[in-house]
Amino acid sequence: MPFAIAFIGRHNSGKTTLATQVAKELKALGLKVGVLKSSKEPRPRIEESRSDTSRFWQEGVAKIAFWGKEECFLRFYAPEKDDFTFWYFIKRFFPEEDIVICEGFKGIRSVPKIEVVNENLKEPPLYQENIPGLIAVVGAKTATGYQNLPPEPAKIARFIMTRLPRRETATLLVDGKPVGLTRFVSRALVESLKGFLRTLRGVKNPEIIELRIELPKDKS
Repeated sequence: MPFAIAFIGRHNSGKTTLATQVAKELKALGLKVGVLKSSKEPRPRIEESRSDTSRFWQEGVAKIAFWGKEECFLRFYAPEKDDFTFWYFIKRFFPEEDIVICEGFKGIRSVPKIEVVNENLKEPPLYQENIPGLIAVVGAKTATGYQNLPPEPAKIARFIMTRLPRRETATLLVDGKPVGLTRFVSRALVESLKGFLRTLRGVKNPEIIELRIELPKDKS
């Protein structure tokens, strides 16, 4: 499962611009980068070249998702935004990415967040509200209790790199829902599948294994 980190901030704080630049820096470091945009708008404005999602696309991000109030980018009814559905969405639609740059999602407690502060705005910064998961603040003169970062994309990218956890070797979805695997179970599952595959003609050294099994319904 990819690592996810969110950029949050007030409207016109500059979070989209900075997040776009950080995504570019992470790509330059060799990471596969995806983007997940949260919005209060009902649906994406895909046709607008100046939309936030278009700005990420123009920087070469190959996979971008939009999560609106009524529709997602992939045109299905949007589930409620909570921790469970957030990580389900990440696992389902970004299985190949090393990191997913998110924008918004300040209410998702389990995702780490970086706030972008514009001290010229009248509204107080979000870090004063004790946002869950907030780990760093950009652009604030003093933000006690948080990592204070300069508004420099390269340095922010390196900070994010220090937070990357060990990548999982196996992800399991049962009936579309992610199931947590211990390291022992994950390794046992991977080695078992590799053992079966070695008996098949034409399979030598697979790098990615995808298996989908539809079980017959119990008619009893």
